[in-house]
Amino acid sequence: MSLVPRPSAPVPNVPEGDVPEGDPTSTSHPPPSVPEGVGSPDSSPPSTSDVGDESLPVPLPPSPVPTVGSRYPTRDDWSLLGVEVSTGVSPEFAAYLQPDLSDDPLSMTITNVQPHLLKAKASKSDPDNPTWSQAMNSVDADKWWDAMSTEMETLEVDLKAWKLVKHEPWMKVLPCTWAFRIKRFPDSLVKKFKASFCVRGNCQTEGVDFSDTWSPVIQWSTVRTMMVLSTKLGLHSAQADITAAFVHAELGPDEHIFIHQPAGFQRGHNLVLSLNRSVYGLRQAPRYFFQHLKSHLEHHGLKQSNLDPCLFIGKSVIALCYVDDILFYARKDSHIDDIIQRLKQDGIMICKEGSAEGFLGVDVKFLGTPSVPRLLLTQTGLTKRIVEALGLCSSFSTSAATPAETSPLPKDSLGVPSTGTFNYAAVVGMLLYLSGHTRPDIAFAVHQCAHYTFCPTRRHELALIHIGRYLKGTMDKGLILTPSNDPCVDCYPDADFAGLYGHEDSQDPHCARSRTGYLITMFGCPVLWKSKLQTEIALSTMEAEYVAFSTSCKDLFPIVDLIRALCSAVGLEMAAVANMHIKIHEDNVGALTLASLEPQRMTPRSKHYTIKYHCFREHVHSRHVRLLKIDSCNQLGDLFTKGLPAPAFTHLQSLLMGW
Repeated sequence: MSLVPRPSAPVPNVPEGDVPEGDPTSTSHPPPSVPEGVGSPDSSPPSTSDVGDESLPVPLPPSPVPTVGSRYPTRDDWSLLGVEVSTGVSPEFAAYLQPDLSDDPLSMTITNVQPHLLKAKASKSDPDNPTWSQAMNSVDADKWWDAMSTEMETLEVDLKAWKLVKHEPWMKVLPCTWAFRIKRFPDSLVKKFKASFCVRGNCQTEGVDFSDTWSPVIQWSTVRTMMVLSTKLGLHSAQADITAAFVHAELGPDEHIFIHQPAGFQRGHNLVLSLNRSVYGLRQAPRYFFQHLKSHLEHHGLKQSNLDPCLFIGKSVIALCYVDDILFYARKDSHIDDIIQRLKQDGIMICKEGSAEGFLGVDVKFLGTPSVPRLLLTQTGLTKRIVEALGLCSSFSTSAATPAETSPLPKDSLGVPSTGTFNYAAVVGMLLYLSGHTRPDIAFAVHQCAHYTFCPTRRHELALIHIGRYLKGTMDKGLILTPSNDPCVDCYPDADFAGLYGHEDSQDPHCARSRTGYLITMFGCPVLWKSKLQTEIALSTMEAEYVAFSTSCKDLFPIVDLIRALCSAVGLEMAAVANMHIKIHEDNVGALTLASLEPQRMTPRSKHYTIKYHCFREHVHSRHVRLLKIDSCNQLGDLFTKGLPAPAFTHLQSLLMGW
């Protein structure tokens, strides 16, 4: 393949019909009218057929500012919308505009938007995910260009993902773009510069260009369960990555998809790419790739689990798949090397990347000894980014002892509006990822804030800042897994009955909803936890506790089946697997009595919810589940239902997190 050399200036050639990411021009509309002095609307873009031409094409001008009546909007018009404007032009177009444009309406650039009109800043400001112009004009432009060249060589030469064809009038040609990303280790150090050539799948039509799109990913409860077993039994692990994963899958024989050539790598005019394989960005690409990977894993003796579709169990190897990242476990390293080599022989571009450390941004460290194994899971890099996003890096920002106040977080619809000093939705997203993987101690506080993502007030922002202050004081902390010798599975369900009542408008039914929280542990190590509002309004504390009891069992029993399947696969003694204890710890006497009473009893006061939530009763007896009373001071489920005082929180935190 003959690649286009990097041009001397930062903006490479743009093919006809293709617009770099961030350019507002759409190829499906005629060129907009442009004020005099910027460019002629009748002038066509320069030809890109001369591959080695060092001259830069003049980019298409942006769409004109919307008019107000027969005139352009003035500063006062923007002010009515809460938008502040200032004169100035973007650097990308400064070289192509007339020297003096102080009176030109196109020189009016938006500098600030009131928070109540725009609640989230543009994601394109993230330095780890730059736009085309940001990447090409950055100090790392050479590294980004090398990443694009590597991507093109992989797609066109190694995988033969497409072929060049002449553009015919009947073809529906999809636009494409470059997606840039800096991949980092858990400690935030740069791992690699990644450039992905993507199709604009948002331009596809359902039922015409694609049908089914769903594709599964591994559940983190499965990953943690496997990590506990690996720590206890001393299993070997290896992480593998598949290069250009989605492109491995071929399109169906009746699928004909055409796309524009990628920016910076055009060859010839009036030519488009006819896809042979599923390229990134296609709506159906994840599904095609998973089916492709599944067929090859099953061909080599790894059977798909019925409990988790991304778990594949073989005689000597277990594989956990998260899109193109695969985690292997085996008794010997040679077994893992053998399956990786066989996948390579099948044409899958898979590369071994060491042990399980750093899997999906989670840093895994072995702390213990062979006799007392301990595993530490941390996300220090993500925690630092959250603290920085909240503006808490200053030494004047103090830490907090707990992640949430003792009083619940209400809707506060009449409170002070949010200031917009940070991206509320982005911070909540990072916190959800953190709390769902290594920091269950903040799960309740994060879920409270996530409930108001689309209408936050200043009170909700302060709640996020409170979480950030707690994280700042526990920056290097994480989840410590110390498997015990007792083969048991424990569940700690709890509920907070109408926790918002008295803190919200009593006429709002939202305040009457109760909260469910529960924790499931294996060998004393947390593997699954949740904090969520109940969908139905409970009429009593016992009913709320019973609903939480039943809800936790819906996750408990599949986890038990998964644990038994994995224990059998890794060679744990069958006697220990068969005699595994299942215990549910409940602190509400009424709910415990109703769940364990024999024969089953339904009164007029309990019939309306026992019919729906009594389904777990048959499993309690068939699986020999023990229902135990636990003191409220040791109920780990309390961490997931309410804000606790510092002494109570610290006690339960030590039992949960191991520090």
